[in-house]
Amino acid sequence: MFCSLKMANKSVYFLLILCSNYILSQESTESKFWSSASYKYQSSEKLSFSISQLYRVKDDLKAVDSYISEISSDYVLSKDLNFEIELRYYSKNDNKGSVQGFENLWRYRLALEKELKLKPLKIYLRFAFQRRSSLDRDNSFKEYIRARSALEYSIKNWDWDPYFYLEIINKTSGNSLQKIRYGFGSSNKVKESKWTIRYFYQVNKTIPKENYHVMMLKYRYKQKSKKLKKIKEQKLQKKLNQKNQK
Repeated sequence: MFCSLKMANKSVYFLLILCSNYILSQESTESKFWSSASYKYQSSEKLSFSISQLYRVKDDLKAVDSYISEISSDYVLSKDLNFEIELRYYSKNDNKGSVQGFENLWRYRLALEKELKLKPLKIYLRFAFQRRSSLDRDNSFKEYIRARSALEYSIKNWDWDPYFYLEIINKTSGNSLQKIRYGFGSSNKVKESKWTIRYFYQVNKTIPKENYHVMMLKYRYKQKSKKLKKIKEQKLQKKLNQKNQK
């Protein structure tokens, strides 16, 4: 365990040095904080539903960015391959320019997610399409393609396994790259609860002077249907019986 923790500490330290050198070489940046709380209900082995409330601040944590309400659903297409649909309502604060105030928006996102297990590593791949539209203005919308890859390292006898990720975000119209996100984080599950801490640095290619440091804190409570709980209990009982027979 000591060797694993020592190796993990060295990896994190090395990553922090790289991130610091990269960030210091950039132009002026803005700090943001994102938080979310969600409830997830798993109705079957393949289907689950979630509701979430998100709160974000911007301008170096001095102003509200947005309030977000979200509903989503995940469906298991095959082993390690999921399909996700997500709907969001935004109340977004525009505090720049001649017209300011909160704008109402909605967004939908469709995504495919793939997980690869190569112990002690896990690789996550996600490809998504999203469209965000204004509810206050006609014909005002943005469409993006998002590609995300993440690498998680499993540390023995350690609950907070680190992961590192890269995400590329581009508009569907035109070939110019819009945003790149470099990040790392960790999650910890305690019974039905899950806490996630994450940091990423966003490079905005269209507006180089407005890059972002974003710190995230997420909480999720997951509940399984009675049928799934019963199946789990039966599997545990079967394992105990097999163990006692040996």
